[in-house]
Amino acid sequence: MIPMPTAPTFTSAWPGLPDAKPSKRPGNVRAKAFKAELRRRAQLKAASDVLPHLPRPGESLHTLLTGTFDFCLLIRVIIEAYPAGCDTLKITTLAFSRRNTAELCRLLDAKLVGKLTLLASDFMAKSNASVYQGAVEELATVRGQTVASARCHAKIALLTFADGTKLVFEGSANLRTNKNVEQMTCINDAALHDWHAAWIDAEVTRHAADTA
Repeated sequence: MIPMPTAPTFTSAWPGLPDAKPSKRPGNVRAKAFKAELRRRAQLKAASDVLPHLPRPGESLHTLLTGTFDFCLLIRVIIEAYPAGCDTLKITTLAFSRRNTAELCRLLDAKLVGKLTLLASDFMAKSNASVYQGAVEELATVRGQTVASARCHAKIALLTFADGTKLVFEGSANLRTNKNVEQMTCINDAALHDWHAAWIDAEVTRHAADTA
């Protein structure tokens, strides 16, 4: 297996969390924000521990997610730690959260991801329209990325790096946390990556009106 590079140092870059300057917010608000930051740091540490190694070409790695952090955080720590930039990131998920949208925006704004495609279920788009439309606004309208919905229950993440590495994540986990045990397989296989990318792109094309 290919060892992961040294994990990045996680900083307090989250909106609404305390920074180095004294805060004028009420004590209970500061305390709540501080606790939230500690939880987030613990989640990031847990995500970074899930995959201490990445599979070599043709290999796969199987693991479990125990519901203590978003699958989106695992994608984040891999992209931040990998020495080459992530040219494209394609994700299919049944559902996602506003926090997931914020995570993806951070990756794009930091130039850690070049091009993003997010395909969610039409159930998500209809039942949680405010979250879905928020992603359309932030990712598609503001940042020029692709967001669509379809009758899709697949949970896939495809990462293409500048050095030619193509990783596939297949599993049962959505982007957001649901406190259940989920299985996940990380596969280093260009052909499998391209096969998934082809059907994802086809679904996005069929449902392009979702982001209009």
